[in-house]
Amino acid sequence: MTLNEAVGQDLEWRQPGALHRFYQLTRDGREIATLRFEKSYGSLATGVCGQAEWTFKRTGFLSPKISVREAGSETDLALFTPGWTGSGWVVFGSGRRYHLRHTNFWGTEWVFEAEDGGAAITLSGSQGFVKQSGAATVAQSAVGLPETPVMLLLIWYLRVLMNEDASSGAVVAASG
Repeated sequence: MTLNEAVGQDLEWRQPGALHRFYQLTRDGREIATLRFEKSYGSLATGVCGQAEWTFKRTGFLSPKISVREAGSETDLALFTPGWTGSGWVVFGSGRRYHLRHTNFWGTEWVFEAEDGGAAITLSGSQGFVKQSGAATVAQSAVGLPETPVMLLLIWYLRVLMNEDASSGAVVAASG
């Protein structure tokens, strides 16, 4: 199934194995995209959707940024700059910008919006005790845009990092 065939339908992000940082985006059990972290710890991940492949990496501590690059390239295709709550802007080399924000109090629902406020990608999900999963939707307005598959992977990448960061904080708090 291609991404364009899945527009407007509920897609499922799932983690097939609890011990691996590997995630699949599926519709009715058919794979659309994957996201694989390169190591057990760290932020470098590779996303694949169709024939395209990108890398995602978080850099910086006090002013973190997420760079997105075509696999094998040293040039940023997009740069995401988060704020304190995880919300922020992704700016593509094309000049297009999308705002990521949470849409509920608990921060379990997120949306990438175009500058006009229209939703492009939405994500809802939860952090499971052992595995992570979530539901994503691609809006009709995002069909055919070259940024759409990147945002679909990026929103899940960010969600995984947020969940891992929150889990790490809970472990530190519990041991203190």
